[in-house]
Amino acid sequence: MIDDARSSDGNAVAGPLGRFFAFDITRMIVTCDACGSESPLGALRRYGDKMGIVLRCVRCGEVNLRALEFNGALSLDARGATRLTFRPPVDLL
Repeated sequence: MIDDARSSDGNAVAGPLGRFFAFDITRMIVTCDACGSESPLGALRRYGDKMGIVLRCVRCGEVNLRALEFNGALSLDARGATRLTFRPPVDLL
């Protein structure tokens, strides 16, 4: 366990981490875990429908992201992505 006098609970990061979800998500760069290629999320290949969506790498076809809506809950599985990167426009910094 990490012993840090500055620790707090996850509520302390609501502001900083909230910035990850307050933008046009199609501009986010997804790095494929399988082949290492980087693509905007908007360029990934989409399969599925509203209840369950799979986004695949444009280069190798591996699954990068899965989104599921079930019983009023939303779930995002990003196991197929090494990294999700967003560079906000200057006016958002």
